Amino acid sequence: MQRPRGALSAAVFLAALFATYLWFSMLAGPWRLASGLLDARTHLNKAETSLTRGAMKAARYETLSAAAAARRARSGLESSGPVMQIARLLPKVGPALDEVDHLVAAAELSTDAARGTLSIAETALRGKNKIIESDPVDPKGGARIRLERIEEIAGTIADIRATIVKVSDELSAVRTKRLPRRLARSVEEGLSRANETDATLADAEAGFAVLPSILGADGPRTYLIIMQNPAELRGTGGSALRFSPLVIDEGKPRLPRGKGINLSVYDVDRDRRQFPEVPVPDDAWYQRVIPDSRRFGNANFTPDWPLASELMLAYGRAAEPTFPEVDGLIAVDPLMLQNLMPGVGRFRTHYGNVISQQKSVHFLLSRAYSAFGAKDEVRKAVLRGVVERFYDGMIRPKRPTELVQGMGESLAGKHLQIWMRDPREQAFIERMDWDGGLEDAEDADYLAVVEQNVGGNKLDLFQDQTHTLEVTLDGDDAVNEVTVDVFNGVFLPQHRYVMGDSGGLLRGVTRPMMNVYVPGDAELLDARPNGDLYPMEAGAAAWSGSRPPEYHELGKKVWAVAFLIEVEETASVTYGYRVPGVVRTEGDRRVYRLVVQHQPKVRPEALVVRLHLPEGATDVRAPGWKKQGDTLVLERRQDKDLELEVSWRR
Repeated sequence: MQRPRGALSAAVFLAALFATYLWFSMLAGPWRLASGLLDARTHLNKAETSLTRGAMKAARYETLSAAAAARRARSGLESSGPVMQIARLLPKVGPALDEVDHLVAAAELSTDAARGTLSIAETALRGKNKIIESDPVDPKGGARIRLERIEEIAGTIADIRATIVKVSDELSAVRTKRLPRRLARSVEEGLSRANETDATLADAEAGFAVLPSILGADGPRTYLIIMQNPAELRGTGGSALRFSPLVIDEGKPRLPRGKGINLSVYDVDRDRRQFPEVPVPDDAWYQRVIPDSRRFGNANFTPDWPLASELMLAYGRAAEPTFPEVDGLIAVDPLMLQNLMPGVGRFRTHYGNVISQQKSVHFLLSRAYSAFGAKDEVRKAVLRGVVERFYDGMIRPKRPTELVQGMGESLAGKHLQIWMRDPREQAFIERMDWDGGLEDAEDADYLAVVEQNVGGNKLDLFQDQTHTLEVTLDGDDAVNEVTVDVFNGVFLPQHRYVMGDSGGLLRGVTRPMMNVYVPGDAELLDARPNGDLYPMEAGAAAWSGSRPPEYHELGKKVWAVAFLIEVEETASVTYGYRVPGVVRTEGDRRVYRLVVQHQPKVRPEALVVRLHLPEGATDVRAPGWKKQGDTLVLERRQDKDLELEVSWRR
């Protein structure tokens, strides 16, 4: 075809240009609306992920991109282009467009909340407005927490929460029946996320409400930091070997030093003296049946840190009238030290040993014994110096952001556990699950396996455990079988301080007391130990024929056994039991919940759960599980407490 020339050519070109413009003007409104909403959601999800990782630059980019996408969506919605006008007349499209205004408003509000969150993340721990700063009156590098900045952030959190409530209101106003099914599901998911975010912000508001008093706004506060040794397990994580005071006044933390201040447990438990005259709470069954737990250093046989804290203080005051009055007890262990080292920064001991994140746990629990064990006082001085240097770095961190991230990891793994004397403050600690306590686990099945090292050694550093739970659902009941395997993996020889009372340097026998916690109304059906039983003092773990001793603690039933386990051998115990009424009906679905709590260790136990579904179960929802026929399987290293839920239709 011959090309037109001159004026005709110009007319054709202009006509084509006009047609292109008309085409894009017709589609621009709907395109901006759809792409804006989709992009806003994508960028907000990426911003959340970046904030979780501490990637601030990426979080800022994604947040600003989400805001631009929301503006684009608003522009598209308000477009008066012909396609939008025609679309509103269509019977299936028009009603949906009437709901889109709520979606756009929700996107705009979400980006406002994201900007507020980003502002806190960017300024709380860095820049001129950071919370932690150098103390201007302490030339030696003291630090202080700015209480006025705490109040400002509390106000910002309140504003963010109010915005999230508006997001929830907008999404609740959407008539999802007018939307396509996929979009309706997205709205329901968004509403669920908004409600979850509101709950999280409610926790944050509650925390910032009590934080000033915890930081000494109303007068000096004194806390005891207790270092636990997980190579010699106790219920809360390890034997309590050393404790140090932490004083905070007007946001200024300090660690008092001097003779008689930073103490070993044996400065209180002189000659391992016991105090049977101290009243024992009903739930403190360890103190009733194990005489050696009636003293400060062994009061943490219970896995419940609040109960252990009150017992420790009672025994401490009984042993020493000048034992300090404190406002709280904070349990830490070498795993927390490892988690916080990126924030604290590596350092050297007086003897030249480099303490880094990779070496910290090995040095504290093993290397120090082999390097300095022949000189007992030197070893104690080295370990004390490492802990004190770490505490100094904790209150004067080189990298506060990394320190806070390590704190979060430590709280989740129970390597940091907190008890506060003030009931209001303790209520917040328990609300956040930072107390290391036994969960109530209402309307749920429950399992926890707690070891006590009753062998006087440090061999738990080499021990492996596997906990296998088989669950068969029988109507409203669960018929369970749990097996606990304990492997003594110590290699010989070890230093005498590690071996302790384990039968000599070349034997290495470990003596664990294994306590299985289940719901209080569980009915024992059978019990089968496999290994050499250890006859503990006062018959604390003595079996009567084929039945274990049975105790009760904070609403849980406890079955106990103690073993003698030679090197590279395994002992095990299996319990079969029924838990009544644990399966519930919610709407048209049946629901089974399981709470599994863990004991903080250097070597987390392996957990295997097999749930055998009832016959005829359909539409099974089991996040985190793998399906093998009619059985759901979950396998993992248990370094955190778990709450699992499975539901199905009959």
